[in-house]
Amino acid sequence: MPDFAIDYGLLHQARKDLHDLADRIGPRLGDTVFSQVGSIEYGDSDSVFGNETLAESFRSLYRRAQHPMSKAEDDLRELGDIFGAVADGYFDVDAQIADGMGMMGSTLDLDRWKDKKAEWDYLQGHRGDCVPGPDGKMPDFCSATDPGPPPTDMTINTATGSVHTHLTLDENNNVIKEETTVVNGDQKYTSTTTYSDGGKNYTTDTVFSDGSKTHSVTTTGDNGSSTTDTTDQDGKTTHTVITLNQNGGGTMTVSEPDGTVTEYSRPDRYAKWDETSKTSPEDDTYYPTPMY
Repeated sequence: MPDFAIDYGLLHQARKDLHDLADRIGPRLGDTVFSQVGSIEYGDSDSVFGNETLAESFRSLYRRAQHPMSKAEDDLRELGDIFGAVADGYFDVDAQIADGMGMMGSTLDLDRWKDKKAEWDYLQGHRGDCVPGPDGKMPDFCSATDPGPPPTDMTINTATGSVHTHLTLDENNNVIKEETTVVNGDQKYTSTTTYSDGGKNYTTDTVFSDGSKTHSVTTTGDNGSSTTDTTDQDGKTTHTVITLNQNGGGTMTVSEPDGTVTEYSRPDRYAKWDETSKTSPEDDTYYPTPMY
């Protein structure tokens, strides 16, 4: 199978160029002398040209050009919107992956810093133990160095943009907020996650490349199980329940705002989620809960 790649940065630029072209076509038809003379009354146009045959020929040209130019303007905008939707969709997916990688990298850097900080703190209370042993070597902890302040920012630069993650820590250097911004040209994605109850609960606010927003509230349970309610900017909420066992296998149920319910399962944490059932209000298998 051949490789298939989409340059969503190019599609994003294509949307802008097509919209710009549509903006130029509209005024050409509506605000020029061509439009003004072509659309005036018969008698007035005859007086402009001084010849009835010439005036009629010009009006005919205007009538023939008016529809295709207007349609061209609409079609260019529609084509630009299609390109833009694809560009934003692919960028948002990549941005979410980059978001996870950015947060993972920042967390790993912080974990490494915590290990070095623990070694440094241990040395402060045991400097008296830093004496050569029978083999002439000092204990390993004696080589600890001050790691400095905790790392709270991580930036990954790319050919067309960057991924930046900022961590907010509490007094014990635990993460209480993660903020990630992904930029590709003039496309931008931001995600802010705030933790509470020792990380058991958290909220995530996301702004996608097209300006749309979502607000998610997640509560975690045993073995990584979770319940998440994600509300979009129109107030519509998607309810997701993930129930996991000790090996990471389990079920996931997604209830969408329109009443569609999709169920998934996987045998363990290394397997992908497989859809097992899907019902919607239009299905014969769907029965609304009776009201008493």
